[in-house]
Amino acid sequence: MAHVAQWKYKEIEELKKIINSYPSIAIVGIENIPAPQMQKLREKIREIGVLRVSRNRLIKRALEECGGKFPELAKAISGQTGILAAKENPFKLYKFIKASRTKAPAKGGEIAQSDIEIKAGETPFKPGPIVGELQKVGIPAAIEGGKVVIKKDKVLVKAGETISKEVAQALT
Repeated sequence: MAHVAQWKYKEIEELKKIINSYPSIAIVGIENIPAPQMQKLREKIREIGVLRVSRNRLIKRALEECGGKFPELAKAISGQTGILAAKENPFKLYKFIKASRTKAPAKGGEIAQSDIEIKAGETPFKPGPIVGELQKVGIPAAIEGGKVVIKKDKVLVKAGETISKEVAQALT
């Protein structure tokens, strides 16, 4: 039999304690959440419960050991996840999660959740190499009256497409 690290047993026990202590349990995806936003989210969650991030295998094991309907919840685990345990009922918890969503700058290699559209109009940028960088990724930019201007509306990345590193850099 393989040796299992003691901290893993302790972590499973801690997860089981959290699962059994709160009436509402959710599995939440935390992929691509930048650290500052994650810290703000944890701060908000403290009002209603606790967010515990652990290894998926340990979360699954804790859910299976708790029994009831929790083994079904274990099937929802994929990617980077955490357990959100709350005092609220599930509907209020869902509403809280929806209200906590914020937009974050795109990163290269991510899948666009919605269309990324660039609107026509003036930008705060001064003329310079930025015009070439914007044009390189397909943004119709030009210099007018000493300012960089976007000539027309353009959908840069459609929902479901991968955002290239160049496009992400131009957007930031």
